[in-house]
Amino acid sequence: MPNPAERIPRPHRRLRQLAVAAAGATILLIAVGALVRATGSGEGCPGWPRCFGRWVPPFTHHPGVPLTNALIEYSHRLTASAVFVLVALLAVVAWRRYRGVKRVIIPATLSIGLWLFQAVLGGLVVRYGLTPWLVTAHLAVANLFLGTLAYTAAAAFSVDVAPAGPFDRMTRLVWLAAGAVLGLIVVGALVRGEGAGLAFTDWPLMGGRVVPTLGALRPTLMFVHRVLVLLVAGVIAPLVLLAWTRRGTRGPAAALVLGAAGLYLVQVLIGAANVWTRLAVGPVVAHVAVSSLIWAALVAGAVASRACWTSKGAAEAAGGGRGSRAAAPVRAPKDDHERAVSR
Repeated sequence: MPNPAERIPRPHRRLRQLAVAAAGATILLIAVGALVRATGSGEGCPGWPRCFGRWVPPFTHHPGVPLTNALIEYSHRLTASAVFVLVALLAVVAWRRYRGVKRVIIPATLSIGLWLFQAVLGGLVVRYGLTPWLVTAHLAVANLFLGTLAYTAAAAFSVDVAPAGPFDRMTRLVWLAAGAVLGLIVVGALVRGEGAGLAFTDWPLMGGRVVPTLGALRPTLMFVHRVLVLLVAGVIAPLVLLAWTRRGTRGPAAALVLGAAGLYLVQVLIGAANVWTRLAVGPVVAHVAVSSLIWAALVAGAVASRACWTSKGAAEAAGGGRGSRAAAPVRAPKDDHERAVSR
């Protein structure tokens, strides 16, 4: 009996491990960035890229800044450096072994550029202060960066697939949901940047009303944010039903979509906790981190859906698109890719 560890060629395994590790580390980086914002540590390390003119942690030298704030900001920069190492290794592996696989090489290369751009934005935030638009752009680019890594990770598990033809219905809907979530993340970042998180101190109503009195910027931003939450839910709901019916032939994609939908429900409750706790650090950090996790899961789900459709389109059509196991291909997988996609 063959050793299960030998089923996946080592080069594929290395690519997958690096892509998943880089994506996971980036979610951690976004969470630490949210901690920086929630604790008011954005200026905990004056100067950039060094902290108080030094490369070492500011345990003993942090003039005018509380040690906790200095260490939180330093940990953010340290995490960003660790992410860069992972992304650089991922790009090296992609260029050495997968140069002909556009679904791998393009996002892996793009991630390097986005990391550098994100580092520049971080430096601008330190230099010019926590202006709303800089803070919003910083988080938006961070999530675009995460999206390229989620894309690479999903593509790494379907290296041998060469998608062709138009997107099918499920793939289009997953991409639509991912785009909607990204838009919601950007608006949420602007809400935080403008200090509008407590524009209304009740939930789910706003000032005791479904449609509040608007006019000032902060109430308007919060109202738009909550309306978008409902609109995005309206996009995700039919996607959940579709993913459930296709779970037999698109197992990986369905799992990612259903997981993202479950997290979305949790995210709504975390948003309520932000109001109920008056922006306590824990709910604020969780709100940012979970939103990024939802976005990453949907991006990966879209890539996986496309790969499954390419590999199993004929079987899915023969099964009428239903989610029963009878709709799965009758022939056994022949190569490493099909084993990875069918799991």
